[in-house]
Amino acid sequence: MNTNFFDLSKRKKRDLLFELLTDVSREGIISKKEIYALNSLIGKPSPKKATVTKNEQLKKIKKSTAEKEIQKTQKKTTHYLSQEVCNNLNKAQITIRTLVPEHLQSRISRSYIVNLSLDIILREFKAKGKNSKLMHNIMQKT
Repeated sequence: MNTNFFDLSKRKKRDLLFELLTDVSREGIISKKEIYALNSLIGKPSPKKATVTKNEQLKKIKKSTAEKEIQKTQKKTTHYLSQEVCNNLNKAQITIRTLVPEHLQSRISRSYIVNLSLDIILREFKAKGKNSKLMHNIMQKT
């Protein structure tokens, strides 16, 4: 065993970054300074250059415009659903996404399913009134 093993001041220092880059391993200790430097390099993502093409700018503008249009036609509300309904909604979303073509899969959200379902139920209620499935279920459960 090396006699300087326990005396850190006499031990040979290692260049860990050099070892990582060249795949050459050496004997010695690693300094705290080098560990902190490596940690900061690993922990921080490299800054990307801010070069944006005109096409990318147009896509961002179109996307933000489309999002604003959606926000104009929709209203955010909060409703309480039972745990069973939430679980069934999650399962339905997964199943529906597997059944629709790939280009429509991203459109299938829980909100989209709830919106369509309520639209169908409320149109039937408007057309049939007391004879609708909604009224039938309300009368049975109350």
